Amino acid sequence: MKKMLALFTAAMLSTAAFAADTVLPAPVKKGGMALSEALNLRQTCREYKPDMLSLQQISQLFWSAFGVNRPDGKRTAPTARNRQEITLYMLTAKGAWAYAAKENKMIQVSTKDLRKMAGIFNAPLYVVIVSNRKLSGDTPRSLHFAAMDAGYVSQNIYLAAASMKLGTCAIGSVPKPAVLEKELKLTQSEKVFLTHSVGFPK
Repeated sequence: MKKMLALFTAAMLSTAAFAADTVLPAPVKKGGMALSEALNLRQTCREYKPDMLSLQQISQLFWSAFGVNRPDGKRTAPTARNRQEITLYMLTAKGAWAYAAKENKMIQVSTKDLRKMAGIFNAPLYVVIVSNRKLSGDTPRSLHFAAMDAGYVSQNIYLAAASMKLGTCAIGSVPKPAVLEKELKLTQSEKVFLTHSVGFPK
């Protein structure tokens, strides 16, 4: 009976990610894989199984990438002058969601499968790193720091994926950034900087 209940709960956690607006389970903030082990396992993956991540794994991934880790609202990745100009989006076969870090929540922005606009790999999930020039500034120096900030988030994704035995690949040459920005309903000051394919390695 307990085994059946555990399987049912796991199935619910996997499918619940496709609800409209979804509050994620709390991320695990203590214990887990040692940093040295995650660094040792960190690598790029380009081939994935079709299996979708659970809600707990999604929560851990996005919180690790750019979640809130202090009462004052500061994040797991640094940003120049604490501008926090980055927003993360999740793409799956069922649609697209914006990550609301303060609420640890996914807010649906599309019901379309936009993954092919983000990368060429058959991954069940894509993370889209968006930078807002209105917050970061539009000078060459500001854009330089914004790119650095996106890099910090990207490395967090790599380490989080390694710690959960997931595969990921950072994609700088996004196939259709302008179309993706339109589909995600971004403002003129918001631009796709980088994407990550994520899934279970083959």
